[in-house]
Amino acid sequence: MKSELVDEPLLIRRCVNGDRTAFSSLYSHYAPLLYRLLYPLTRESRHDAEEIIQDVFLSIWEKRELLPAIRNFKPFLFRMARNKLIDLRRKSAVKKRAAGNLEQLSQSSSLSPEEDVLYIEYHSYAMKAIAALPPRQRQIFDLRMSEDLSLDQIAAQLQITTHAVKKNLYTAIRAVKEQLRKNPDWFLPLLLAAASYC
Repeated sequence: MKSELVDEPLLIRRCVNGDRTAFSSLYSHYAPLLYRLLYPLTRESRHDAEEIIQDVFLSIWEKRELLPAIRNFKPFLFRMARNKLIDLRRKSAVKKRAAGNLEQLSQSSSLSPEEDVLYIEYHSYAMKAIAALPPRQRQIFDLRMSEDLSLDQIAAQLQITTHAVKKNLYTAIRAVKEQLRKNPDWFLPLLLAAASYC
C-alpha cells in the first residue's frame, strides 16, 4: 500500500465541506496504516487498535472545519493516534489500580456484600469527578495518584516546574472535592473511597 494519498489536499477540502465520500477515502487509505502502527503497541489487541482508529477519525470528522489549518495531514493523524493510545493506557492503569484497591479492600475488611456494592458505586462517582477535570489537571492527578510519581518526577516528565505541578494538583483535588460535596449523602463514603484510591 502506498504511504502517500493522491489528491489528498483536494480530499481534505471536500471533507471540510462535509463530503462523506472524501472522508471515506481518507479513512480507507489511512486506517490500515494506523492499524499496523497501533496493533503491536496495544499488546496485539485488535479491539483496542480499532477503537483508537475509530476515535481518531470521529474526532477528525467532528472538527473537520479545523483541517485547513493542518499543514501535513499524515503526521497530524499519527500524533492523534499516539495521544489516543496514551489516553487508553492511562485509563487502563487507572482501572487496574482501582480493581486492585477494591480487591485489597474486600480481602482486608469485613464489608458485607451490600457495602461492597456501595463502595463500588462511590468509587465510580469519584472517578467521574476525576474524568471531568481539565486535561492537564487530570493528567497530573493520574500521574500522582495512579502511577505514584513524585511532584519532581511529574514536573520532569511534563517539562514544567514543580510549582506548576503543585498548583494544578491542588486545583484538581479541590475541584474533585467540590463535585463530591454536591452529593452530601455520598460525601463521607466517597472520601473513604478516594483515600483508598490515593
